[in-house]
Amino acid sequence: MDLFLAACQGVGLALATGAFGGAAGRRATIGTILLAAAVLGGAILFGISLAAEDHAAWPGWPAGAALAALAFFVVRDIAEGAARRADAGGFTSALIALGALVLAGLSILLPPIGLVALAALVWLALARRQRASRKYEGLRTLR
Repeated sequence: MDLFLAACQGVGLALATGAFGGAAGRRATIGTILLAAAVLGGAILFGISLAAEDHAAWPGWPAGAALAALAFFVVRDIAEGAARRADAGGFTSALIALGALVLAGLSILLPPIGLVALAALVWLALARRQRASRKYEGLRTLR
């Protein structure tokens, strides 16, 4: 496996780690602990992915930490919103966690899937941000 595939695998594993941590949709102290675990796990897994192919592991540490944090925040907000709207919040969290595990497995088998997951996550984050800014658009004109 070359550097590109090792990096793709690291991206997928880091995103899966962040998504797994954010699946609970928790904030406050537990959310901070889950974020720290996800960031640390993403950094380690990205570094291991690079080191397993005889490349330097240190570039994967900050990249894996950043990707895991991005996935954590996006998935946490989605899980939190879904739990608010549905009575089965634990079931929703379990499905998201299962999806993160599937992403990790696919990243090992088909490393470029990590880039697809990254593109989907960025698109989802931007779409949610744009939708949130339009949410109260009509209320701004009232004076």
